[in-house]
Amino acid sequence: MASIHTTSAWPYHSALRGIDLIIFQEFEEREKVGRKIFNVQESSQYQEDTLTVGGIGTMPNKAEGAALTYVSTTEGFRQTFTHLDYGYGMRVTRNLLRDEMYGTMETLGSELSRSATATEETIVANIFNRAFNSSYTGPDGIVLCSTAHVREDGSVYANRLAADADFSQTSAEQALIDFSDFRDGGGKRIVIEPKLFLGPKELRFQAYKILESQRVSEDDTNAVNPLKGLLDVQIWNYLTDVDAWFILGDTSEHKLLMYDREPFWTDYEYDFDSKDYKVSGMFSMSAGWGDARGVYGTQGG
Repeated sequence: MASIHTTSAWPYHSALRGIDLIIFQEFEEREKVGRKIFNVQESSQYQEDTLTVGGIGTMPNKAEGAALTYVSTTEGFRQTFTHLDYGYGMRVTRNLLRDEMYGTMETLGSELSRSATATEETIVANIFNRAFNSSYTGPDGIVLCSTAHVREDGSVYANRLAADADFSQTSAEQALIDFSDFRDGGGKRIVIEPKLFLGPKELRFQAYKILESQRVSEDDTNAVNPLKGLLDVQIWNYLTDVDAWFILGDTSEHKLLMYDREPFWTDYEYDFDSKDYKVSGMFSMSAGWGDARGVYGTQGG
């Protein structure tokens, strides 16, 4: 019976007159950060796959009358996204639904919606929370942020500082230099512009100080801050590592992916035997990455 709302568990709602304020859904639901950062795709099947293909290198000189050199591209790395269902149900006795005086029970459907939002944000944020965890790897068998990612031609590239460091003027400059060196599977440079700084709430003030100040904030030289305006700042309260931080390209230039298999929906019914009111909410999704280029991160110092 623990999962059923009863009058005995809600004595104030059903018996106490004159409550000034029911604090239940008084806090506004914030915009979903994950959907701003990830490429959101719809899906009509139980799983989706991505596959990288390696390019070719720069062209050699062709002498007059000489034959062309023929090259081939290489199939790369496959990633499978398997969609999972998420859901909750809530049940209220007929007596409580009838006798409670403040309308709380009638808003349970919207509370399920808030739970779905928090669940989605947690799932998507975990892509970054696990970006350095060897139990969670991507299509090339490597964690999201690593110094040993593998390109389709077998060469190695990094999207992580060689030595993890806290966010500072120096580490930010080095990260932006590294970010400009992404290459395709044939070794050609792919010019991805850094767009976004992503960090936890603990780095909010440090990020704005370093990225928005007119002058360099870490010394007294009064030098112009070369980082000002280079990156937008996105603080995400669902990030759990207090000193890990990331730099992302535009959504069109990275392959962080979120698949909507089934948008959030609710259903309700009255149980025939007990006359209890039952409401449920569900959705289905998956999230991950098809390629690590365009994402850069460090675990902090």
